[in-house]
Amino acid sequence: MTSSTMDQHIERAGEHIFSMGPGDVAALMSEHNMRYGLAKMHFVLEELGHDPDATFIGTPDLTITRNEARWTAGIGYGGKITWGDGSRPVIFLDVKPNCCGMLVGGLQTPPPLEELVRRLDGMLDDHATLDGVTLDWDIGTGNHFVDVMQVEPVDPQAAFPPWCFVLHFSGAELRRENPLGMGLYWDASDELGRRMHVFETPWGPCRTLLDDDAREYFEFFRRAEQFARRRRVMAAQRLFDDFEVLANLHHQGLVHQNAMVLGCQDTTHGGIVPVMLRENTPGYLFHALPNLADDVIDVLGWRERAQRHGVLDQLRGANVIPHGAGYMLPDVREVAAVHTHNDRRYYEVITADGEVHVVLGTPRDLTFAYRGRRVILASAEYRLGEIAARLRPVSVLKA
Repeated sequence: MTSSTMDQHIERAGEHIFSMGPGDVAALMSEHNMRYGLAKMHFVLEELGHDPDATFIGTPDLTITRNEARWTAGIGYGGKITWGDGSRPVIFLDVKPNCCGMLVGGLQTPPPLEELVRRLDGMLDDHATLDGVTLDWDIGTGNHFVDVMQVEPVDPQAAFPPWCFVLHFSGAELRRENPLGMGLYWDASDELGRRMHVFETPWGPCRTLLDDDAREYFEFFRRAEQFARRRRVMAAQRLFDDFEVLANLHHQGLVHQNAMVLGCQDTTHGGIVPVMLRENTPGYLFHALPNLADDVIDVLGWRERAQRHGVLDQLRGANVIPHGAGYMLPDVREVAAVHTHNDRRYYEVITADGEVHVVLGTPRDLTFAYRGRRVILASAEYRLGEIAARLRPVSVLKA
């Protein structure tokens, strides 16, 4: 493929990115990176005889990912990737689903903080198992946490308990082969290594499952998702007494065989969904809404481009809302260039003082902070959901 043709494919991939992001440096870096990931997916879809219609819908928390394997594969964070209507037996493993999610539990009265610490310490050593899998309680890993919060209803029609807690966990036990199936991560599971097809694209390898392997993987993912839900409930039962489950859903996994949410939540089934910001900043509960509405698509200026590429229905059925605020990069002023050598990409960024150009392969080591309430305001403005309650943080636990 000539350099000119490669540029055309990257431009086409960029046309398949629809961003509600805040337009800051972290969001722009994610959009840059997703062009390469989508170009790889388009390449594979065409090789398989499908329309090259892989699309990324960025949510208001659009940002970088600090997972190096995802980033180098051309994947951003804070949005939904689709590559079909769910009927194509094709799954792209570079997106790395892991069932990470949050459970919100309603409380009448929270336990004293000292008691919570005692229970957490005992839980870390309890060697619990679920479905034959030994659990690794990953509280404190990355941005995982337990929050205890006061509930301030915003919707007068909604009845909430006066207190709640929020658990944010993944399911690292299922990344490799396990009693439930083949494993979630291509770089942790030997079984996936044997089954996956590695398509060599001009922008790097694209690790893909096809046909029966794709179908079997999706069935395994559904078991893994239910496992992760029950795992969060088990953790809540060890930490709290009587509670009411208000929400329990993932924000990093497959929606169907051809769709992946990365750092956002699926609103298809309605209900209550949490959006959490910084540890010292209120979180929010939303009533989930079907989205995106036609008038919102028009306001965003997406209609003509979506119709031209035949992906308008993917926007209409996006059904997404952020799970958090997303990273911002306070020490970076702008992205100056992207340097491509072979199938590797190096991002040239300019520091906030404008004096230093930094070239990096991944943004993992850049100083980061979390955005604030603008993600909440944008989610309400685009009618991704309706604000139901504000959650005032009282205590945060990280092991």
